[in-house]
Amino acid sequence: MEFLHTLGQNRIKSLIKRGFEKNQIPHSQCFVDPGGRGGLALSLDCALHLLWDEIPDSHEKALQHPDLHYVYPVSTSANVKNKPKCSDFLEEWRLFMKEHSYGKLADWLSLIGSENKQGNIGVDEAEDLFKRLSLKAFGGKNKVCVLWGVERLNIEAANKLLKLIEEPPQQTYFIFIVEHAENLLTTIRSRCQFIHLPPLDEATIKEELVRIGLDDKSATVSAASSEGSLGRAKAQLVQKEEIKATEALLIDCLRMSFRAAGNPSIGIELMQWANAMGQMGRPSQKEFLRFGLQFIRQALLTSYQTKSLVHYTSMNAFSLDRFAPFVHSGNAKEIVALFENAMYAVARNGNGKIIFTDFCLGLTRLLNTKEV
Repeated sequence: MEFLHTLGQNRIKSLIKRGFEKNQIPHSQCFVDPGGRGGLALSLDCALHLLWDEIPDSHEKALQHPDLHYVYPVSTSANVKNKPKCSDFLEEWRLFMKEHSYGKLADWLSLIGSENKQGNIGVDEAEDLFKRLSLKAFGGKNKVCVLWGVERLNIEAANKLLKLIEEPPQQTYFIFIVEHAENLLTTIRSRCQFIHLPPLDEATIKEELVRIGLDDKSATVSAASSEGSLGRAKAQLVQKEEIKATEALLIDCLRMSFRAAGNPSIGIELMQWANAMGQMGRPSQKEFLRFGLQFIRQALLTSYQTKSLVHYTSMNAFSLDRFAPFVHSGNAKEIVALFENAMYAVARNGNGKIIFTDFCLGLTRLLNTKEV
């Protein structure tokens, strides 16, 4: 069994290969990929081995197998203005699978022109899938359904999908890819075999970055700061200005939060910052919080003198060493929880202005907390 699209993950590959050799392939399995570790690429390799006797070299031909069905979040766009379905975006999806299979949901929504929307999987999609899987396999063999981004299933679609998983058509396999196992509905989760993808090793990421044209030194730095995510490493290369702007937003927030405790006028500026954040699109809000979470963790590592694990390089000439002492045992856990709770609220369509106002107030209190 060959894995033509999946980089690294040798232990996972060996596990899956043994399952194929023993003909012990679960009909419902779930790859847990927090982002950029290869869940989507791995699902494609598994699907192709279930569908093809001889896997074609052509990426396009492999993706066009009539018994390979994909379900992914969609949203209205300039070209699809009403009741969007996966079938409306097939060409874009094949392009995404070919060039961005280590990307995240925000990359997909940006590709289809819906970057300011969250995307979802509706009941119409589940009903359409039910019809497609009820048909006889075109190749007389297996049928495979890959479901990516199923955190965006609405309740009706989830119930419809659950019935399909409980009583699947013959020779039908479901492969789920989620960022976190708990994001999958409990009823669906109980019917899946889970495989958690570990972070990619730096050597694998560096090798791929060099392959696509990055020089050795830059590839080493990007791989070290990627946190085991090839998608993140690539994003750092093509989104330097966006990352710089995100970092600048965080720096402004940190500075104002620290000063606001003893200066009410700064508090007004902080509320203006929160209002501006609240007006941004949700994907941008979540990216800011993800970046901030990584930043805080790097600051904590710096604070405890574990420099070998610190890979942060500021794009705005900000000194992590000077900030690090303000993240310590007396507030680190609470600061991390503050970012995570804000991310959860944004993902659940909370009011952005309220979320970031509460975030700012919490950060003001925590950054001014002394270490015991």
